[in-house]
Order: sequence, then structure tokens, then C-alpha cells
Amino acid sequence: MRIPRSPGPPKFQPPPVTPEAAFPASVEAYALKIRDFYDHRARWHRRFFRVTSILVILIGAALPLAAGLQYEGKSLTLALAGVTISVLTALRSFYHWDQLWVMLRNTEIVVHDAYVTWKRKDADFARSSAPDAAALRDQAAQELMTLLLEVRRGEAETFFRALLNSQQAARGST
Repeated sequence: MRIPRSPGPPKFQPPPVTPEAAFPASVEAYALKIRDFYDHRARWHRRFFRVTSILVILIGAALPLAAGLQYEGKSLTLALAGVTISVLTALRSFYHWDQLWVMLRNTEIVVHDAYVTWKRKDADFARSSAPDAAALRDQAAQELMTLLLEVRRGEAETFFRALLNSQQAARGST
């Protein structure tokens, strides 16, 4: 299951849970959607980080050349280049695309690992002829759901802690 690619950054929408769907199937749909969501978000942050970095490098490298040449509109060109570098650098500093890219990729890896581990257990329980196999599958699905929620909560706490720390650093306090 893959989330459809959109032209903008992804927004998480949990899959619908219907009463007729088995609990393990609902948890699996949720796990796959979260994994794909984090993968997609990590790609967006990687793109933002790389594009802004490349632009800052290229424009910054062109500044000495642009300053050394004689042409009409030189002052405006140099001013716009400087403003562009400042804005791109400020956006990178404000949004922390590099740090978020790493955090989101690590979260996606943890979610994927939890899903694969659960999938193996679920397959073992499904093949089992034990009378409580269905209950064991539900219990394993509940454990996966609990882990996924803990991972998401931890990711949110890490994000907001980093945000608060950067705000405090910007104000000059600790």
C-alpha cells in the first residue's frame, strides 16, 4: 500500500477502520500508511534541504564573478543575489529541513522494522492451529499499534523539543 503522490507536502490521513474489518488488518493498514507517510515526508524535507543548499552554493559562487564584471543593473543583481541567499539560509535555519529529514527517515525505519517484526509474528499465528491463534493475532496487533503510537508520540516530542530549543537559542536564552 502506497500513499498517492501529491504535488505538495503530505498530510497524514489515517485509513478508515470499519467494524467488519479484522483488527489485525486495520492495524496493518495503519502501519503501512504511517510508514509511507514518513517516507514521503522525509523525501520532501530532503528535497527542500538539497534545493536550498544547491541554490545558496551556486548563487554564492556566482557573486564574486557578478561583482567583478561591468554590466547594466549590477547593483540590483548583486542586491537580489544577496537577498536570495539570506532568505534561503533563513528558511533552512527556520525549518531545519536537514534535521527533520534525518528524524523522519529514522522514524520511517523504526515503523518499518516494527511492521516487519509484527508481520512475521502474525504469519506464524495465522498458520498456527492453536485454539487461541485469533486472540494471539489480536494481541500482537494491539502491541504493534501501541508501539506505533509510541513512535509517533516520540517523534512529535523530539520535533517540538527541537523547535523550542531553536526558539530559545534565537532569543539568546537557554
